Amino acid sequence: DLVCEVAVVGGGACGLTAATWARRHGATDVLVLERDGSNQGSTALSSGFVPAGGTRMQKARGIHDSAAGFAADIVAKSHGGADPFLVARYTQEIAGAIETLADDFGLPFEVLEGFLYPGHRVPRMHTLPARTGAALVTALREAATVAGADCVNDALVRYLFVDASRRVTALGIQRPDGTVEYLGCQAVVLACNG
Repeated sequence: DLVCEVAVVGGGACGLTAATWARRHGATDVLVLERDGSNQGSTALSSGFVPAGGTRMQKARGIHDSAAGFAADIVAKSHGGADPFLVARYTQEIAGAIETLADDFGLPFEVLEGFLYPGHRVPRMHTLPARTGAALVTALREAATVAGADCVNDALVRYLFVDASRRVTALGIQRPDGTVEYLGCQAVVLACNG
């Protein structure tokens, strides 16, 4: 029925950030598909805190931290059970993501005072002034929209269609009335918790 360059399945914090980044890095047609009537995801139910090490927000408060220190805390807390590749990628990328969202999209991240997350040696939970996950998701949806991504709600992705090489080439999307629409895509980001 439709075709897009990048389809993002899930309109929570992960999906909205992925859509924003896809647009920033050259994707011209990005579509976020969210099963619910509004963007929420598990982030909206949370406090909306984002851990990061080595941000300028930490430096401004005199907190000495780094991606390596953050990674060490994750490895220690998980008793070495966390995937080393994922730990390295996340801890190396998250500070820049927070700073870019602040600089380019106006998300006023600050380091949460008076709270040391269990297993972290320094304060590194970043939050918006409202200190809610719902506020974070709302701000991220606005960032994705400003970046040029389109968001479609009430779009439950039921089917993934793959080619002979097992690359996803299309999605089957169930709408609230039960009809299924088909979306062709060059790339898919699965950012769905469910």
